[in-house]
Amino acid sequence: MATATKPNTVGHVPPHAAELEKAVLGAAMLEERATRTVLATFQDEKAFYDLAHQHIFRAMRALASAGKAIDSLTVVAQLRELGVLERVGGAAYVAGLTLRVNSSANLETHCRIVQQYYLRRTVINLGLRLSQHGYDEAADPLDLLSEAQLGLNNVHRSVEGRPVQSAAGVYDAVFAQLLAAVENPGLTGIPTGIRELNTATGGWQDSDLVIMAARPGMGKTAAMLHHARTAALDHGKAVAIFSMEMPTEQLITRMIASETGEYTNAELRHGKLRGGAEEVGRLRTLAERLRTDKLLIDDTPGLHIAQLRAKAARLKAEHDIALVLVDYIQLMKGEAKGSREQEIGSISRGLKEMAKELNVPVIALAQLSRDVEKRGGEHRPKLSDLRESGSIEQDADLIIFLWRGEYYDITEYSDGASTANTILYDLAKHRSGAQGEVITGCTMHNGRFFDLGSADAEYASLQVGPTQLGALPASKFDEPDNDLPF
Repeated sequence: MATATKPNTVGHVPPHAAELEKAVLGAAMLEERATRTVLATFQDEKAFYDLAHQHIFRAMRALASAGKAIDSLTVVAQLRELGVLERVGGAAYVAGLTLRVNSSANLETHCRIVQQYYLRRTVINLGLRLSQHGYDEAADPLDLLSEAQLGLNNVHRSVEGRPVQSAAGVYDAVFAQLLAAVENPGLTGIPTGIRELNTATGGWQDSDLVIMAARPGMGKTAAMLHHARTAALDHGKAVAIFSMEMPTEQLITRMIASETGEYTNAELRHGKLRGGAEEVGRLRTLAERLRTDKLLIDDTPGLHIAQLRAKAARLKAEHDIALVLVDYIQLMKGEAKGSREQEIGSISRGLKEMAKELNVPVIALAQLSRDVEKRGGEHRPKLSDLRESGSIEQDADLIIFLWRGEYYDITEYSDGASTANTILYDLAKHRSGAQGEVITGCTMHNGRFFDLGSADAEYASLQVGPTQLGALPASKFDEPDNDLPF
């Protein structure tokens, strides 16, 4: 029987090894050990180029799923039941495969070569699709970029396998995890840097889309940088920050203020240091932890969601990033085929898909409209403030509203506790846990966050905050109100 070796669209026969495919399938029908090796190696029948071989492998897999023995006779019977026996060349062709096998000693090598040819064909087919897309004048080139990156990720996942590990090999790692769990009970994700928030969420969870929303001045960017510093500096996780509002230099300046705790963001920006040039050297030493490759910042303005996904995928491949932060959704670009609401919806869906593809938490900041201010009272945001933002509420796994009573001259919480130097995390939606509120300490003038009752909290209570640039909190200088309608 002739094998299916039709040329592709550029006139070349796709790379394959017909004889090795026959040897692999023949060995699998002769020896049980070989059967297990073949079924464990190939996830997809398309790993075999010849259509007849694809049918035969599919029949083997069906027999294995039914708990039946696999040999040339049972495979023929299964092919007959599936109605494809004649398409593969009949019983004679199936039996002939076993006659080609002298030994299964080199089976794993043969399987690896067949898999390599499959990888080559897959890359070629992806390239052909992308080439056709590239010549299409009506196609969005950003969609092409996203399709290319997603296609390569899928290729990688289709051939990767996890090696078998011995108990001895993972013994020490398991006990290290146990010790970490004892020291941080309930923490299953990336630590947030806030004790009560860790308790409420278990940390930032892989594949979750977290929306952190607030009005300007509530400390969204400060919170984002705190969570980034915690993951990167305290726990050694590679973190990617996509900042469409502030340039990298401003973000690093803010992190220096948080890391040293001695000057406000504004004082550092304007060079108002007490000791002149010598003080710069001292601060450089205090902030040395920030000289790290674990913090990766992209400050490209107005990123399209397809660009962001492609960039994040590359950072995942090159740096194994464990957390992605985006500042902020309304400054991104999405599919603009309909209304702005639909565009924002395409962005939130893209962020959720990215979180799943990369298997990392994605924290995206979002700005709320002036409706929060018009409501009066405590000006507390609620989920309805997000409804005009397309599918954000639907796509998010966790929605957190940030609120500072201090900003609105509200001096006490409902239980009488002071709002001074605090910020409230309102878990308004929590797909994997309970809703609730977490109050933590913060000093907005330098972006430091701390657990209430800690030594940092006692220190913060003695500080009077920024004085050199007037009475406004630093966040009012740093976070202008663009009043976007989303």
